[in-house]
Amino acid sequence: MTGESRPGPGDVRAIVVDIDGTLTDDYRRMSLEAVAALRRVEDSGVSVMLASGNVLPIAYAVSTYMGFKGPIIAENGGVVCHRQRVWVLGDAQRPREAWELLRREIPGAERLFTDRWRETEIGLKQDVDLGLVRELLRPMQVEVQTTGWAVHIMSEGMDKLVGVEKGCEVLGLDIGSVGAIGDSENDIRMIEGCGWGVAIGNADDRTKSSASYVANGRNGDGVVEGLKWLRVLPE
Repeated sequence: MTGESRPGPGDVRAIVVDIDGTLTDDYRRMSLEAVAALRRVEDSGVSVMLASGNVLPIAYAVSTYMGFKGPIIAENGGVVCHRQRVWVLGDAQRPREAWELLRREIPGAERLFTDRWRETEIGLKQDVDLGLVRELLRPMQVEVQTTGWAVHIMSEGMDKLVGVEKGCEVLGLDIGSVGAIGDSENDIRMIEGCGWGVAIGNADDRTKSSASYVANGRNGDGVVEGLKWLRVLPE
C-alpha cells in the first residue's frame, strides 16, 4: 500500500514509529528532539502510535513517560494496548515449541532478559546464528525476524502491521492514512502496509527499498526529517 508520492497537507492522520534504532541511537539513548517533534505532531491532532519488538511493560513505559496517547504495539504486533485495555493478538504456542527445539540444537542460544514478561513470542540474543535458527525452524509455523537488537520468533503471520491494523481499528482510522517510520527488518511489512512509509538513514537496505521516502538523517534526526516529509511537522 505504501504510496510513491508525498502526502498532501492533512492526509496523514496518524504516525506509527519504531523505538529501538529509530527513536534511539546505537546506545539506546532516546532522541529528545524526535520525542519533542512527535509531541508537537500529536498536539496538532495527529495520533502517535509506538510499535516495538519489545515487551508491553517497556513500550508502555516509554509511551507514558514520553507523553504519547496513541495505541502501543508491542512484541511485533503480538500485543496492543490503548487506554489500559490490552489485546493479545499473537499465540505463544508455536514460538515456545520452536524454542524447545533450538535449546536442544543450539546449546549456546540465550533468551532475552525481557522474555520473563514476553507473552506471544520468543526473543533471542542477537549473537545467535540467525541462518541456523532459520534453517532449523523452516518446517515450523513461525516467523523469524531480526531487529539488529534481537532475534524474534513469532507465530506465523504475526508482524507489526497486524498490531497497527488493530491500532487503527481502535482509533477509527483507515490504515491508508497512517505514516510509518522504522529502521529494520521487522518494520518492513508495517512500512509497506501503511499509507506512507519512511526508512531512516541507518536502516538496512531491504527496509530502505520498502519505503516511500528514505531520510538522510540517522535515528531521531531521521524521524524528524520523516515527519517533515509526511507534512505533519513544519519544514
